[in-house]
Amino acid sequence: MSNAGKVAIVGVGTSVLSRDAGRSVGALACDAVRAAIHDSGVDRSVINGLAGIYSTDQPTVWPGYVAESLGLRDIVWSSCSAPPSGNTLMEGVTAVASGACEYAVCYHAKFRWDTVSSAARKDPLRKAPRGAFDPGLSMPLVEPVGVPNGMFAAMRRHMHDYGTRREHLGMIVVNNRNWACENEEAVFRDMPLSMEQYLAAPQILPPLTALDMDMPIDGAMAVVVTSAERAADLPHRPVIVDGFANGITGGSDFFFKPFDTYHSYRLLIERLWKMSGYSIDDMDLVNIYDGFSSLALEWIEAAFGVRGEVGGFLEDSWNAAEGKLRFKGRIPMSTHGGNLGEGRVQGFGHVLEAARQLRGTAGTRQLSNARLALVTNGNNPVNAGFVLRAG
Repeated sequence: MSNAGKVAIVGVGTSVLSRDAGRSVGALACDAVRAAIHDSGVDRSVINGLAGIYSTDQPTVWPGYVAESLGLRDIVWSSCSAPPSGNTLMEGVTAVASGACEYAVCYHAKFRWDTVSSAARKDPLRKAPRGAFDPGLSMPLVEPVGVPNGMFAAMRRHMHDYGTRREHLGMIVVNNRNWACENEEAVFRDMPLSMEQYLAAPQILPPLTALDMDMPIDGAMAVVVTSAERAADLPHRPVIVDGFANGITGGSDFFFKPFDTYHSYRLLIERLWKMSGYSIDDMDLVNIYDGFSSLALEWIEAAFGVRGEVGGFLEDSWNAAEGKLRFKGRIPMSTHGGNLGEGRVQGFGHVLEAARQLRGTAGTRQLSNARLALVTNGNNPVNAGFVLRAG
């Protein structure tokens, strides 16, 4: 029997998001978890599940650390799953739906270690710990080296096969940056970006620039999930998880060939529509993962069924005066700014923003009558996706 619709997000929380938060990665995680529990309206004594991410950027903040630090004494279920960040929500949803726990906090914390930020390499306090335990999964996932090579190659192949241009990537980057200007928590909240500025940016390896890559930050985010039945008695409008899925289809070689993401994305998207009973035409918001703008471009292809035609689709959706995208004339993308504008918490901001929009607490960027949202996370083979509904 499907678990779709049985579990709800009932609390959201963030730490400060900053290039230099003045907090340890563990403190950031605890800040976010504490904020999410407070926002949910439940007492911490009822929290009996914890889910985190076994991150590719070491070190990981283990559930035991969070439980000990916040005095959560009755945890009966915990998990530390592989990235992307959305997988922590998937773990919590399945745990609550199965009865493994009643209230789970799902969290993810990031820190601007020297492994992800060249600016951090001069700071001894940002030197990531090394160890035979390989806490960052750096050997099996080769995260610190090589990943961008596959992105560059894949995008060059896409441009060759389909006529995609840098302007199409620019529409994604500029959209996210300009939405970030309306998000007071975003690291780029005071830095709008024009298409002219994007096109003038130096290319690291054609066609991608630094603007096409998510911004390393210090920050953490968390959500509280419980059953939809229990959620009805809590303070905030619940956000129901109507669909959730992963997609792995092979073609995940980071080094020697263009990085194949589209087919894994499409597998995931088709599963979401089947599980939830909805289609892209039903969505009021899409929060598209943007670790690289090129990944976001293929997520858009998969979500809207425009493989090979995404350039024209983006052009038809582009409002040059606003510097924003409206798919099908009405559906906005990543109203918080995404990883490119809000900061790199590996896509968990996409989950929190959807929850805020669906319960009507997104502030000045609040959409009218938002009821359904698509959230995507990650790349092949580490991805996750959700259909979320206002309860």
